[in-house]
Amino acid sequence: MNVLQRTRKQAARGLTLIELVVVLAILVALVGLVLAFFPGLLGRASRSTSASSIQDVARAVQINYTSRLTYGTGYDSLLNSGGTALFSKLTPLAAAQMGLVTLDTADASALNAVGITNVFHLNPSLTDDATFNVTLASSSIPVANGLQVAAITTNTIQNLVRGNYTPQGTASYVVFGVNKAASIVGGNSILQDAPVRSGANANENPTTSYQRYGLVFLIDGSTTRTARFLGSVAFASSGITTAEGNLQEYYSN
Repeated sequence: MNVLQRTRKQAARGLTLIELVVVLAILVALVGLVLAFFPGLLGRASRSTSASSIQDVARAVQINYTSRLTYGTGYDSLLNSGGTALFSKLTPLAAAQMGLVTLDTADASALNAVGITNVFHLNPSLTDDATFNVTLASSSIPVANGLQVAAITTNTIQNLVRGNYTPQGTASYVVFGVNKAASIVGGNSILQDAPVRSGANANENPTTSYQRYGLVFLIDGSTTRTARFLGSVAFASSGITTAEGNLQEYYSN
């Protein structure tokens, strides 16, 4: 048997048990090294993706308005069924930065003027789903006088989403969730599907906390009330976050 034949025979026999054990030991060691950094990597990846998605959603809403003169309708109200309390599966800190605002005729008309004519409340009774199928799409709620809506009430978050604009008169920072039933989603609409946020920890699991993206509208005006789109946000374990806020957290860690 020549050298070439012996080499081929050794290659064909495969790995011995000892060699397999050594390979497995090396793989286990490598996995251990990766897992030591994994939580931080997962958080950074989530914040980066969230920042990008927030911008994409806002861009899609603006494009829809440019082409159709409407910001869309049929969004999540972010309220429990019945419409008298915030959705119980918002992250605790996000919910703490929000409250309920009752629309009067002028404010409801301002939202109607930009295309928001109906919303859907959410079903809090699904124990294993806080995001995917909680929209009560069979029960459309008209946006009209007396309707309670979710609004951002924390000044810090209001300042972040408002930018340099100075509100006129009493201002309400109304926020809705982008769901599968929204008019800007599916079919020939601007979004093929309603995006879901990939959370950075167990508190941001879409089956236990609401992880769709939100749209913020500012209603203001001393005499004539108008509604303007401010941008998109996410509902994280750290509270309501913007694209800039996610990027700041990304680069600070």
